[in-house]
Amino acid sequence: MSNLDCVHLPIAVLRPTEETLPSRVREVVAMILEEDAWTQPICIEGTAHALLDGHHRLAAAIALGLTRVPVYVFDYADVELLSWRAQIAPTRQEVLARARSGQLYPYKTTRHVFPPRPACTVPLGDLGMPIEPRRAFIA
Repeated sequence: MSNLDCVHLPIAVLRPTEETLPSRVREVVAMILEEDAWTQPICIEGTAHALLDGHHRLAAAIALGLTRVPVYVFDYADVELLSWRAQIAPTRQEVLARARSGQLYPYKTTRHVFPPRPACTVPLGDLGMPIEPRRAFIA
């Protein structure tokens, strides 16, 4: 497996590093349901399974009751780390420590720039979401 492979991992093994906004989570849920597919994998660091990109998508997956999500696994050395917030200058070590401790950054703190990766679209049924709950969200 290369870091460009899209793999399906259980939600329970992923470790967030940032908080989310409930309004944005609802928007992401609506987008996923409209597509009836997952179209943008979550990006994680490979050793700690720290989320580098996709916190709102992970929260949407939890809200939808998915059991697993598509992810790209990266070696952190191959990812550029920046910050959306001028007053916070995160380091890779701090990001991984927050993933392990659960002490999350505010939403939209870290900004990661990734090497190019292929598109990956996965039907929701392949991620453990039965048809009936999807209808409940749409109704």
